[in-house]
Amino acid sequence: MSIHVFFDNSNIWGGAQSVRSLVEPDVPWMALRLYYRNLFDLIENGRDLKTAILAGSVPPSCEELWQYARDRKYNTDLLKRVESDDGRMTEQAVDEVLHLKIANAIIDFYGLESQTLVVVTGDGKTSDFDTGFPIQIERALKAGWEVEVWSWEQTLSRRRYETIQAASNGRMKINILDYHYLSTTFVRGGEYYEKDEMGKKIYFTIPNRIVQPL
Repeated sequence: MSIHVFFDNSNIWGGAQSVRSLVEPDVPWMALRLYYRNLFDLIENGRDLKTAILAGSVPPSCEELWQYARDRKYNTDLLKRVESDDGRMTEQAVDEVLHLKIANAIIDFYGLESQTLVVVTGDGKTSDFDTGFPIQIERALKAGWEVEVWSWEQTLSRRRYETIQAASNGRMKINILDYHYLSTTFVRGGEYYEKDEMGKKIYFTIPNRIVQPL
């Protein structure tokens, strides 16, 4: 079976942080790392990888991650964050790039048997350009594809995706990453700090947590 993987890095990173706040509340957000080797192995499951796209935004720079993804045959689509009206740096058009490339894959492999769309995100929103992961999933199902969604529980647009799943005649599967949290993340130990109400830095030490095997 051939698979076409589209990985929304920002959504998966944010979802992992949501799980961290529940499972490891004493671990600061900046100490948590995703372990992409196991994430990719879990999602790909030894299948024939025809399309592999990992999309994210910069800064911050994660060149070691991007290069590892390239070594795993993923194309990395990296878009620069822009400053919003309130002065915050915001992500722009990352989802839309993935929506477009999903559509391209469906067209390029149209009519071929045993194709599976693998969407690694829980985002169910429709963009300002009337695109969205659920919309592209419906297109893949109409083209006769199987579909897999991989998401953390707290970032999954459950109602939207479960509605599509119910109408898919068993051709769509939702996979929850929470069950694999300890095997797809690790904690980089070291000295960290938080600021108190007066702005004073309070330092503390966090131990390493190694990744568990899948």
